[in-house]
Amino acid sequence: MSATHLQNLRGKDEVLTNLALGYMQSDFIGEQIMPVVYTDKEGIKVPIFGKGSLVEYETERAVGAASNIITLDKTTTMPVVLEEHDLAAGVDYREQHESQFDEHAKATRRVTQGVQLRQEAEIARLIQTKSVYANAHSKDFASAKWTADDADIQTIIDDAKEQVRSATGVTPKTLVLSGQVYTQIRRSAKLRSLISDSANKPLLNVATLKELLELDEILIGNAVSIPVGNKQTKPIWGNFASLIVRPDQVPSGNDEGVPAFGYTFRRRGLPVVDRYDGEGGKVQYVRYTDIRKAAVVGGACGFLFENVI
Repeated sequence: MSATHLQNLRGKDEVLTNLALGYMQSDFIGEQIMPVVYTDKEGIKVPIFGKGSLVEYETERAVGAASNIITLDKTTTMPVVLEEHDLAAGVDYREQHESQFDEHAKATRRVTQGVQLRQEAEIARLIQTKSVYANAHSKDFASAKWTADDADIQTIIDDAKEQVRSATGVTPKTLVLSGQVYTQIRRSAKLRSLISDSANKPLLNVATLKELLELDEILIGNAVSIPVGNKQTKPIWGNFASLIVRPDQVPSGNDEGVPAFGYTFRRRGLPVVDRYDGEGGKVQYVRYTDIRKAAVVGGACGFLFENVI
């Protein structure tokens, strides 16, 4: 069954789809960590960041000598299979008639948030998984917390930058933190001592941290969820920090060949919102559909800090 046929079956609702595309939880950072790359197929082969461009060749040529010929390195790829994610919410025709709100719009926001929350959780789990990073690109701080008075976070970040730069030729300038980690390190005694000689040293904010740590971006994950079968909310982003190489996001979708820690691969034309009638025709369902997959393509383009607080 072709992708076009599947897409036609959905009967895209332009108004509700545009509403969904304009709605994004402000606390969601997943697609900022792993920019979107659009693809026409659901099964793709993605180029993995290699070191061919770092090879130092003999380029000097003597008069009358032949040109220096090189053999281009073969591109290594990894298979990525996109997954479909959808949620639907029912609107009774009587609810729609009596409500002072647009129930279809409300249902759209709810199903959009549900699918996006799942995506956020998946990316959060991925970036906190040690095995997706290159060898020696992680460090456990269980016995030397960043909250200690003598913790030198500036040196820790600089050393990790150098580890990534030495392996890839690219300096990572994006730091990902959970909300709880940010709350703690903005109190860092050593970092605060760098900005003021006064006795009353202010707490650090994101702008000051970026300046002190020489970063372009600090992304803070604050989202929480209620796991299935639970009643208590739980932070999606845990006790960690991650330094990554992240290309600038392009509105039309990024190029998967640019060095990066990871990407979110999405089938072109998605997400979409459609409506369909339930049995009996008195309940109409609003459905949000996305086909995508987040994947790490450059394990050497990141550094994981575990158990930092």
